[in-house]
Parts: sequence; structure tokens; C-alpha cells
Amino acid sequence: MQTAKWLVVLSLLLWGSSVALAQEEKEKKKAKDVEVEAVISAVGQRTITFQVERKGKIREEVVGIDENTDIEKDGAKVKLKDLQQTDKAMIKYEPEAYMPAQSVKVTGKGELQKVSSED
Repeated sequence: MQTAKWLVVLSLLLWGSSVALAQEEKEKKKAKDVEVEAVISAVGQRTITFQVERKGKIREEVVGIDENTDIEKDGAKVKLKDLQQTDKAMIKYEPEAYMPAQSVKVTGKGELQKVSSED
């Protein structure tokens, strides 16, 4: 009987620590996400290409879009096909991972610039 109580207590402690570790891992993952203001330069079937200024230079990046990506334009949820070249948007994504963007929120119109060729 005493052994059974200890097993229950031990199981609860292990379960609690695994939940805490999972939550910590989730927070670390979120910490890698960035939100950038960018101008969309192309819209593909499942991607958008956008221009962003980094270290004083204009860079072009590509991010995937999937059914879980929150896309907003003029305050309403829209589909990828509703995005257009030169839309200015806040894009939330994880630059170091091959993961779809979390959100794309169009804030207006932008102007495409010449992409810097040097690093």
C-alpha cells in the first residue's frame, strides 16, 4: 500500500515536470519568431516573396503559407490569392526554420526597391 502511494506521487511529479518542460519548449520556439515590416514582391501558390531591410540593405526572402497562416487585409481574413505585389505587410515567421508564416497582415501599399546584391 505504501509503495503504491509513492508510485502515485512519483508519477505526478514526473508528469508535472514533463508538462513544465513542454511549456518551456513552446515558449523557446515562440521566442525565435520575428515580425518584420516588408513589401511583397511576388505571390506564389504556397509562398510569398518579400523585400525587407536588414543591416541597411534591401534583402529578398521567401516564406511559406499554409492553411494555418492568418492572413488579413483591410481588417478582414483573406486567402493567399488576395495578396498582391507591392502590398506592405507585417509578416510573422521564423527565419531560421522551414516553417510557414504564422501571420501576414497587410497594412497598405509599398514600393519595390532594388535588391542589394552584396552581403
